[in-house]
Amino acid sequence: MNLENNNYVVASLKTQRISASKARLVANLVKNKPVFEALSILAHTNKKASPIFRKLINSAIANAINNHGLEQANLVVKSAIVNEGPTLKRFRPRAKGSASQILKRTSHFKVVLAALDSNQDSNTFETFDSESTTSAEVLPETNNQDLNPKQGEK
Repeated sequence: MNLENNNYVVASLKTQRISASKARLVANLVKNKPVFEALSILAHTNKKASPIFRKLINSAIANAINNHGLEQANLVVKSAIVNEGPTLKRFRPRAKGSASQILKRTSHFKVVLAALDSNQDSNTFETFDSESTTSAEVLPETNNQDLNPKQGEK
């Protein structure tokens, strides 16, 4: 990633107390989306990582506007990366004087925003237009006999 051309803006967060696998579920929702659409998706996603990504994207937008002079309307979430951080190890007492280990996982977050050039079309990212396509065009025809099990077989 070439950060020298002023088209990329990065915001990162280290050692957040959430497992990386759970945070990646939310990260995959916002990749390659315009920032206003990504923030809308995050506002309606009921996951622990949603407010974390929302704050991180807002921080990256502020970096783009204040440090790089970019416009918010031209920004797109280029990548949302979640890596594993250090694991906190705790112990829980168990039967007969033994103990079992509890792993409290942490994550490192990184969001990269890209600025679309003025000559690039803002419709670079495909969206589904429900008015232009009917369900008959999308779904293949099926026979009801194929879906029902055969009568009389046991």
